Parts: sequence; C-alpha cells; structure tokens
Amino acid sequence: MADIFREVDEELQQERAAKLWSKYGGWVIAISLAVVLGVAGNVFWTNYKADARAKQSAALESALLPLADDQPAAAATALSQFAGDADAGYAMIARFQEAAAQVKAGDVDGAAATYQAIASDSATPKPYGDLATVKLVRLKIGSTPAAELTEMLAPALTESSPWRPLAREAEAVLALSTGDVDAARTILLELTQQTDIPNSLRARATELVAALGG
Repeated sequence: MADIFREVDEELQQERAAKLWSKYGGWVIAISLAVVLGVAGNVFWTNYKADARAKQSAALESALLPLADDQPAAAATALSQFAGDADAGYAMIARFQEAAAQVKAGDVDGAAATYQAIASDSATPKPYGDLATVKLVRLKIGSTPAAELTEMLAPALTESSPWRPLAREAEAVLALSTGDVDAARTILLELTQQTDIPNSLRARATELVAALGG
C-alpha cells in the first residue's frame, strides 16, 4: 500500500512541476540566458580593454622611438598624432612627452602651448594640471611678467600640492628674474633643508645658493 501512495505522490509532484514549467519556464530560460550572456559579455569586455591597453602602450612606445635617434621634432609630431586618438590617460602621458620633445627640439613656444593645453583641459586630473602649469611657468620665465607667472603658480604652491617643491624652485627663479636675490636665496635655502624632495632638486637648490653667495 505504501508503494502505491509513493507512486501517486511522485505523479502529483511531476504534474505540479510540469504546470510550473509551463507557467514559468520561459522566464527561467530568459534569466539563465541573461546570466550566461552577462558573464560572457563581462569576459569579452575585460579582454577587449586589456587588448586595447596593450595596443595603445605599443603605439605610445612607437611614437617615442624617434627620440632614440635624436629626432625630438619627429617624436613630438608622432606623440601629438597618438594623443589625438588615445584614451584620456594615454593621451595625457603622450602630451607631457610631446612637450618635453618640443623643448628638446628647441620649440619652446610649441611646448608652452602643449603644457597650456594640458593644464586647461577639464579632463586632466588636477595634480597633473598643476604639474603642467609649473612646467609652463618655467618655460615662460623671462618672457612673461613675473607677477603673472607667480599668480599662475599659486595652486601648486599650496601645502597639499605634490608639486610644491618644484613650484617653490620656479618661484625662486622668478624672484631672481626680478632682482630679488634675498627672496630667491630664502626659498632655495628652505629647499636644501628638505629631506622629502628629490635629490636632484635639492642639489640644484644647493648649487644656486652657492652661486648666490650662500
């Protein structure tokens, strides 16, 4: 008798399952497909981005090759072309490299324009915009009023700025350009006493202090 009840119970369960599948089976299939497609899409997109980054990295290296042959002007042109099509991060790196290549090629005005473009671009993260401004100011010392350049430096001179030491060095050179040797010496002496700045920067400050009579 127990076997009969068990068989009836199994048939009832199968019947209920069939009815549930008939009612909700389409949704189950749709959800399952969505999950599978979502996972597949995520894998595809991850691989796609990794491949795109690899291609852009290789293209950036290619644009820099003329520098190895002492052709900075050609490198600047290649880097400018690369930046025009690259993602924001790679484009910013390329534009900094482009400006450096322009300086090396003797195109100071071109480099200044490139740094200005980086600093003015709303897509440039603030720390890098400030760095571009510091580099721009250094290029313009002697050709632009010192007061104007000092004002431009203000954001990079704040205590929280990672570029404050570089900005202070530029500030010292600006002071020298106006004949204020005492102000320049004071700034440079402060830099020589800082232990958390690059050795090259501290060495330059030390040399300038010595040149100014200590």
